[in-house]
Amino acid sequence: MSSVDTQFNAQQFRFLAELIPQLVWITDPAGYHTYFNQRWIDYTGYTVEQSRGSEMWNNLLHPDDRQRARERWGHSLATGEFYEIEYRFLSKDGSYRWFLGQALPRIDEQGNIEQWFGTCTDIHEQKQLQQRLESAYADLEMKVTFRNLELEREVQSLRQRLGE
Repeated sequence: MSSVDTQFNAQQFRFLAELIPQLVWITDPAGYHTYFNQRWIDYTGYTVEQSRGSEMWNNLLHPDDRQRARERWGHSLATGEFYEIEYRFLSKDGSYRWFLGQALPRIDEQGNIEQWFGTCTDIHEQKQLQQRLESAYADLEMKVTFRNLELEREVQSLRQRLGE
C-alpha cells in the first residue's frame, strides 16, 4: 500500500471518527491509549496528550464502576474477546453520564492483535428511563401486594361473618 493510500485511509478514519456521535479511542495491543477523537476532548476536557496511557481513562470513571471496568478490559486484553461494558464517565463539568463502551481488536495475518478500536456511546437517557421504569414497576408491585393483603383481610372477614 502506498503512503498516499495510507494517508487517505487515515483521513477517512479521522473524518468518520469525528462524524459519529461516539467518543472514539484507539489503544496498542497492551491497552495503552494512543488516540481519542474531538468528542472525547469536548466531553472530558482533557487533550489527547493528557489522555494517553493505560490508566487515565479509568480515573474518569465513577468510583463504583472502576474495578469492574478494569477487570473487564483486562479480560479482553488478555483474550482478544470483544469488550463491552456500561459505565459512568466524568465530564468536564463534574457530572457523570452513562456510556456503553465497546471495542474490537484489529488482528494481523499471524493472528496477533495490532490495535484496539473502541467507542463510548452515551446511553444516559436510556439508563434514566430504565431506572424510572424499574422504580415504577417496584411501586406497582407494592400496590398489588397491599391490595392483595386488603382482599385477603376482606375474605377472612367474610368467612368469619359467614361462620358465625
